[in-house]
Amino acid sequence: MLYKNDLHEFNNIFPRDISDEFLFSFDEYCLFLQALSINPLTFLSTWSDINRQDIISKYWKENTKIDWKWSLSFPLFSVLEKYIENFTNPIIIGFSGLPGSGKSTLGFWIDQVAKDLSLDINVISLDDYYLPGKEMDIAMQGNPWNVPRGFPGSHSIDLLNQSLDTFSKTGFLKSPVFDKSLREGKGDRSGWCELRPKVLILEGWFVGCEPISNLSEIDYILEDKFNLSLNNVEKQFRISIQESLIRYSHIWTKFDKIWHLKSSNFNNTILWKTQQEQEMIKLKGSGLKDNRLTDFIRMIQASIPQETLSCIKADTRIEINQDRRIEKLFSNKYQF
Repeated sequence: MLYKNDLHEFNNIFPRDISDEFLFSFDEYCLFLQALSINPLTFLSTWSDINRQDIISKYWKENTKIDWKWSLSFPLFSVLEKYIENFTNPIIIGFSGLPGSGKSTLGFWIDQVAKDLSLDINVISLDDYYLPGKEMDIAMQGNPWNVPRGFPGSHSIDLLNQSLDTFSKTGFLKSPVFDKSLREGKGDRSGWCELRPKVLILEGWFVGCEPISNLSEIDYILEDKFNLSLNNVEKQFRISIQESLIRYSHIWTKFDKIWHLKSSNFNNTILWKTQQEQEMIKLKGSGLKDNRLTDFIRMIQASIPQETLSCIKADTRIEINQDRRIEKLFSNKYQF
């Protein structure tokens, strides 16, 4: 619990050059930390420490925004540290965000900082559980967007289910590694990794998204709102995707908490995904572009109702705008 004296002192000593960069009120920020059971004075002292700053600064991407650090990365990492301090059983956190929103970048930062601080925290991606290349090609046949992967139904759900169950019981995780640059951007498995974290984060663009029974009704009501102009083939294929989501929903029940990096506008992902693939081409020489990129973006927009992706039942929600600046913060009360 945060006491008035702590909050008053926190308000007085928190650097104004940081809080002035926030797009939300400082009161909202304090309430957010309180909901996460984070003591503000300890939080400020920890993340201002020069030794910790030396560690974490190595892994920031160029031009990482102040609000991304102080209102997402630091609070989330503080919660992960609390899990390690207070629990002995393995913990699984789901992390959801549209393609290109920055969740994978955040995951890399968490992995590296945890390693340097000798903390047993690891981040894996739902994408790593994509089906192997040949199986993927068969599973993706006939999809109306002609994409090589991406929507519910393109993952090895039985393997993921088994991996998480084994982790929950033993603390050991064996996970495949999927390289999206292989097979001229279609991707394939490139190996396996073995981990023994105390806290595991599983990130993915539709993590936490639940299947719905009234798909046709939602399509009818919201078609004008989102201006998708879904054709009949897309509408029919969306039904099979909803059926696939039933199996994924069993995975979500294994999470102790879900964090949602929510876009203020669903169409922000058009820019984000384009930037993401351009960066992959620069780094690995391969990625989606031209019609293949356009088709993939259309799949993101049309394969799952946008309303359900925007209303994931998350314990913590961070809302970001097109520039990935944080606009709103919300969390349910955490107990440690």
